[in-house]
Parts: sequence; C-alpha cells; structure tokens
Amino acid sequence: PRPAVLGPALPPGFHRPDDFPRPALPPGYTAEPSSSDEEEEDEEVIGPMPAQGAIRDSVALDIERRAQKMKDRLTGADNGPDDVVRETWMTELPPTLQHIGLGARTFKKRAGPESKDRSLWTDTPADRERKLRERLEGKESEETEPVPQLSHRELQMAEKVSKYNETKRGESLISLHEKQLKRRKLDEGTKPVERRAFDRDQDLQVNKFDEAQKQRLLKKSQELNTRFGHSKEKMFL
Repeated sequence: PRPAVLGPALPPGFHRPDDFPRPALPPGYTAEPSSSDEEEEDEEVIGPMPAQGAIRDSVALDIERRAQKMKDRLTGADNGPDDVVRETWMTELPPTLQHIGLGARTFKKRAGPESKDRSLWTDTPADRERKLRERLEGKESEETEPVPQLSHRELQMAEKVSKYNETKRGESLISLHEKQLKRRKLDEGTKPVERRAFDRDQDLQVNKFDEAQKQRLLKKSQELNTRFGHSKEKMFL
C-alpha cells in the first residue's frame, strides 16, 4: 500500500530533487553517500550502540579471578589486604594543658596533680589484653628476681665495721636524748604528787605539737642514715 501523503503532492511524472543542489554528474558516474547522509542515519539510532569487535565474557573472567585468588590464598602467595592503622594523634588523647598563661606568677604551695594515665578512654580490647599481659609478666619477673647474695669477705667487713662503731664511736644525739627522757620520766614517777597551779597546755593538752607528732618526727629523723647507706651488694670495693 502506498504511504499516506500529508500536504501537497508532486504531479505525476515529476521526481523529488536532492536536498542539496549541486551540478549534475557526467554520464557513467554515480554519487557516493556523503557524510551528512551517514550523520542522518546515525541520528536515527536510539539507545546504546552494539559493541564493535570481539566481546569477552565478563562472567568467565569473574570466575577465573576468584579461582586465582583462592589459589593464592591456599599457597600463601596472597597475604591479604594491608591493615590500615591510624596515627597516634587520632587514637590518643592530647596532653593536659592547665591554665596556659593564666596561672599566678608565684611559687606553688602544693604539688600539682599527678598526670594519670588517660589511655583508658582510647584503649581497644587488644590494647587492654596486651597491658594486662605485660603487667602479669612484670609481676612474675619481680617475684623471680634473685636476691643479691653477699660474699664471705663482705660479711666479715660489715661485722668489723659494726664492732668498730660500737667501741670507737659514741651514740647518736637522738639515742642520748631518748635515754635522758626515759630517765626523767622515771624520776618524775617516783616523786610524790604535789598540788600545783593550773597549766593550760598540760591540763587541757591544747598544744599543737602533740606526742604522736613528736614520735613521728623522731622516727623520720632516725631514717636519715638510710639515705646515705650502702647498696645491697658490693658494699666494700
């Protein structure tokens, strides 16, 4: 069937001229399709163009890649992806900075607070397990630490030094003072009790420096000799 014609039609015996007017070709020549005709044909195509050349099966490639990956994992050639480790400034808290430029320009009357370990906020389960293991290993090493043994020569030298101190050196001032206090208390205990006037410090015990503080101070002063003592081993060079 003839297609329906919309609009005026050519009379019979007439043909449609070319779109682009050009001179006529000589006899025996035919016109080649121009690029404009190809462009018009391309414009008529709707949707994706068919692939040109050989097409490789993507499913087969995927199966082959998985098989090679499994083979590398079994043979040990594939070590797996590298673990991404964050930097320390991302996982740890910054140091505490107190009163920057705002503190008093005087000496501290009391010691400041100790810098405590704040890694508890950022520790992972692996870090907690590692610290617990290190703590246990440290306790075991302290328990198994050998006690230094003194040689026979050092023991003899220590005995000679103690004998020399007992015979040649006098007693310390603290020991003499304590003996004098004991003797005075014994003398006061044997004396008869007499009536005396009211003494606020003695009767009410309101003095700030009480007996317990005095004993504590005397005990600390006796420990001063340990600050300049010898080591546990190799006492005498």
